[in-house]
Amino acid sequence: MSSQAGALISYEQVPQPHAGVVEFLSHSIADPDHATELSRQLASLVRPELPNRFVLDFKNVRAFSSTAFGALVGFVLKVRKAGGIALICNMDEFVRFGADIIRLGDYAPIFADRQAALDHLAGGEANANADVAFVS
Repeated sequence: MSSQAGALISYEQVPQPHAGVVEFLSHSIADPDHATELSRQLASLVRPELPNRFVLDFKNVRAFSSTAFGALVGFVLKVRKAGGIALICNMDEFVRFGADIIRLGDYAPIFADRQAALDHLAGGEANANADVAFVS
């Protein structure tokens, strides 16, 4: 559906803990064109001048295709390769079912809400580094 051009995500840096919060703006990322655009937008966030720790907030998402999951996994792997960590939160039950099928939580831990994910990151550098080492 080419009528939805533009941003599928918003990005905000939070100072404590030093991380980037990515909020998915669309209720449905369910076609290949959206997945391709999502991949491009997420990949643009992995840069040396930005934090390499991310909280991905799915609070608006109700449909997420397998192709979109592919884009998400690609982003998570790119973040990990750069020495970072990605955490996921606020995932709808239906979307979470797909995430569980592909075992996404093995690579990007899934939290109930944004505050729980941020608290996990704020739990100390040793804790965050242990997570990166564990999932690498």
